[in-house]
Amino acid sequence: MKQVEEKDIVVITYVGSLDNETIFETVEEADPKNVDLADEKTAIPYKLTLPGMHIGETRIVKMTAEEGEFGIRRGDLLHQIPTEKFNDKIAPKVGLVLSMNVESDGVTHQVPATIVEVADDLITVDYNHPLAGHPLNYEVTVVDIIKPE
Repeated sequence: MKQVEEKDIVVITYVGSLDNETIFETVEEADPKNVDLADEKTAIPYKLTLPGMHIGETRIVKMTAEEGEFGIRRGDLLHQIPTEKFNDKIAPKVGLVLSMNVESDGVTHQVPATIVEVADDLITVDYNHPLAGHPLNYEVTVVDIIKPE
């Protein structure tokens, strides 16, 4: 029976959840994810958990905020915007997710930002991903193992 080795590409399905059991993502067998264990960008918990697994086996992978793809919450991603910039187009309220234009290296990108505070003259928006700063849990099942050539 094939078993995952450290240089394999592992085809997986998973259910991603927070510590409070809120499910934030599901990857099903109809559209599985490939995890390349030889890729240096692959999260360490995958590299530690998947080797030795067999097709059909399920394990829990736990990632700290630092290990997860969303990272830690960064204070430099909180920005204050003058209320007048909203031009009465929307009624800003805490929890509202906006699509904001951000320029990076001369290119404008649309990114989500969540309103976290509303004052008379300033609106504070948070550009952190909503899952940033949270430990992440994945119930991972191996669907297939691709051996490197």
